[in-house]
Amino acid sequence: MVRVLEKFETFINAVLLVMMAVVVALLTFKLGMMIPRAVVHMTTLEVSVETMIELFGDMLLILIGLELMHSVKVYLEDHVVHVEVILSIALVALARKLIVADLKQFDGVSLIGLAALIAALAASQYMLRLGRPRGS
Repeated sequence: MVRVLEKFETFINAVLLVMMAVVVALLTFKLGMMIPRAVVHMTTLEVSVETMIELFGDMLLILIGLELMHSVKVYLEDHVVHVEVILSIALVALARKLIVADLKQFDGVSLIGLAALIAALAASQYMLRLGRPRGS
């Protein structure tokens, strides 16, 4: 029974990896279409702040997807979850949220919550690094 569950888990992880690859490919295609369109519609050498935020937000989203794919791939190979990588992905995702979000739409409590999440993730990552032997 355990072997059947392990094979099922491996199958689900492989399917998840394929679906993530499709999403990352679609996002990359969308970004590849946005950049030339932004250049064509430029009347001067200036690009609007909104366009830049959207472009960088999509770039970060692609990087998050790639890192998640890598994490699933490592899990399929080693059956180990690397917590430090997951924390890094979460920090990038929160940074992306702060970059693309209109912070005026958030109330003070929500902003304090985002700041607390960032601090907690950064502290967790720092503590993991402290516990790791030097040179590894």
